[in-house]
Formats: sequence, C-alpha cells, structure tokens
Amino acid sequence: MPLLARFPAYAAKPALAGAWGVVTYGELTALIERVRRELAQLRLDRPTAFGLIGEHGPAATAWLLALAEAGHFVAPLSGNPAEHPAKLALIQAQWVVVAEGKEWKTLPRVDEPSAHPLFGQLAEQRTAGLILFSSGTSGTPKAMVQDFGKLLGSYQSRRESDLAMLALLGFDHIGGLNTLLNTLAAGALLAVPPSRAPADVAATIVRHKVAILPASPTFLNLLLTAGLTDELSSLRVITYGAEPMPESLLARLKAAFPRVRFIQTFGTSETGITRTESPEPGSTFLRFEDPDLEWKVVDDELWLRSRTQVAGYLNAGNERFTADGWFRTGDKVEQGPNGTLRVLGRMGEMINVGGEKLMPAEVESVVLGVPGVADCRVRGEPHPLTGQSVVVDVVTAHADHEALRAAIRSACRARLARHKIPTRVTFVASVSGERLKKTR
Repeated sequence: MPLLARFPAYAAKPALAGAWGVVTYGELTALIERVRRELAQLRLDRPTAFGLIGEHGPAATAWLLALAEAGHFVAPLSGNPAEHPAKLALIQAQWVVVAEGKEWKTLPRVDEPSAHPLFGQLAEQRTAGLILFSSGTSGTPKAMVQDFGKLLGSYQSRRESDLAMLALLGFDHIGGLNTLLNTLAAGALLAVPPSRAPADVAATIVRHKVAILPASPTFLNLLLTAGLTDELSSLRVITYGAEPMPESLLARLKAAFPRVRFIQTFGTSETGITRTESPEPGSTFLRFEDPDLEWKVVDDELWLRSRTQVAGYLNAGNERFTADGWFRTGDKVEQGPNGTLRVLGRMGEMINVGGEKLMPAEVESVVLGVPGVADCRVRGEPHPLTGQSVVVDVVTAHADHEALRAAIRSACRARLARHKIPTRVTFVASVSGERLKKTR
C-alpha cells in the first residue's frame, strides 16, 4: 500500500516526537493537506526543484511527502539557506522551504526551471525526484538524482509496528531518510533528539521508550564511553552501519546490551539502503537479503546494482557506473562463507607499508579492545623507507600514557602481522569528529 494511503489507519497513533511535542498521523496528514493547498496556490505548471531545509520535524516531513506526491524535485538540506547557496544554485531551486517544528516559510529563488537532462528524464516518466548530496570530504559535494517514486515504493511491504525508532542520521542523509520512511510505513513513532550528543540521545530513548536505534559504530562507542547504557532498557534492536564495526567494539556492545539484537545495515546514497542479515550473533559479516539488489566483488571492491539506483549526478561524470548499470562503491570487502561479506573500509583509506597493505579497521579493532582505550583512529603517515607507516591516535582517561602505550603495542604484536603494528601511538582529545565527517 502506498505510504500516504496508510496514514488514515494510523490516524490516532503518534508519528513524530521532538522539541515541538508529539504529532499524530492524523495531525501529520492535516499538515500534508496544508502543503497541498499551498502548492496549488503557487500554480506550478511543470515539475519544479525545491530546496527543503529542516530536520525530521512535522513540517519538513509533510513537505517531503507532498512534493513527492505532486511529482516535484526535492533536495533535503540541514541548517539554514545561508549555508547552502552553492547547492541551491546547482539544482536551480525555484523555491526554498525552511521548515522548523510544525511551521514553515517558502522563499522564491529563481524564475526559470532547471534544464538538466536528468530532471527532464524524470519529468517525462511522471515521477518525483530526490536530490541528495555527498559529504564532499574528498572534494566538491556530488548531487545525485534519484527516482523518488521508486524509492517510496520500496517501503510498501513494511508491516505495521509499534516499536518506536530514533532519528540519529540527518534529514539530508540516505540513512536518515530510510529511518523516517521505514518508521512512517510501519505506523510507528519516530523520536527526534534535540541534538546528537549522547546524553540527549539517551534521554530521548528513555522518554519515548525507543526500541530501535539506528547508529554508527562511532556513536555507539560514544554511548559506551559516556556510561549511558544502563538506563536504555527499552532498546530491543540496534542497527549499525556507515563505517566498519570493529569486532572488539561489537563484543563490548553486546556485553552492555545483552537483550538487544544487533543488525548490520548497508547502503549508499547512489543505490539506497538494502536489507541485510547477520549469519550469526556477534558476527561482523553480513548477507544481502534484498530482491531488488544484485552484488558482486571485483578486485576486492564491492559493486552493486539496485532497483532504487540514482539516475546520475548533476555535477559529475558517471565513471563509477558501468555501461551495464553496476555501481563501484569504493568499499573494500572480504568475502566469507555462504554468500557473506565484511566491509573493511574505503579503498582510499588503505595503508601501504612497503608494499604490504592493510585497512585501518583491522588495527582499530585490536586497539579498542585494550583496557583504558575509549576511542581510536588509525591512519597512514608518510615514511621515507616504507612509503607509509601506521599511526594510531588514542582517546583515553588513563593517567599513565606510557603504560597504556606499552599495552597497545603488546596487544598489536600478539594479534597483528608485523607491518600492521603501529609505529607511533599518540594521545588526543577526540577522534569522533573526524570519523563522523568521513561517514557523512
């Protein structure tokens, strides 16, 4: 059943909870009707590009769904219009909607619609377009255009549920949109914390009895470090993705949440979020269980082809897509038995020590298992003889840095090949910000 057609049956159930209070599905439907009337007053005679600035609030959600229903093109963005002039110019947004809580304002921007062929292609197919931007950590953010109708259609088989979910990933992120659409399709509650600080997230989980927490391994490590796990008794499922999960961290998480089921997820902005399963509890391997997805591994790199694949980029070439529709993800993977695989990291993160190659996650998993290590980040550093050497930045409250440094080196010597052992151990205040930027 289409997403909006489900809402009348859910009318009395809570849909969204946040700083604005709690909004039911009936109230959300009324907001969508307000947006429909405003769109009618704009008298748009063709599909139009909108910048939608907000978070997982009632107004932003209402505009997202109403624009999709009306066949327009929408780019969800976080922050405020002043932060996104280049992105709004790139998509030639004719209108910008700034949504906060239950309210919004619409701002006209340009008079002429975009002439980009990707928009024309979707208009001919009479389907809405979703525009997402890459993080831009390796250059200018790429704008990718997706058939929004196909993406929404992928949630039609979702069953009704009363398990509340938490919104952690952003409104402008494929994972954040997946959380929103999955929750709405199930008629469940999406709880939105006032910030992504661990204390605010934990308080929101407790207040709304959140059962499902989608998060990155980095954030889950922050929860452990902050000592906030004991109060989160409502959690039943934790899904994790966006970066490799160190085995030692997963073991600590399972000990902290013995009643919680851990599910590894996988997805890209270019291909959408895919359904997966773990072969066994505690495994960092996964298996794709999605009839809309094909996958293969070429030279240790994961290639995907999906029904919800983007139509292309607005501002970049399509070299990462093959002529027969495969998307080169850039993720280095290890294949396991029975069609399983494990994501080791990005191909560009590989460290080359005198011709011997390694992924940072291999070393991070060992270091995180050393008592006293709160967080760490492994990176390559130029070396005159070997090309690169391995360096680990460590976050700790341990007073004796020299003793901890010795313990880290001892653990690495016991479990890693010689070229993977860090040549330098440095102590820093935080590494989470850097890792989170890499996964955006």
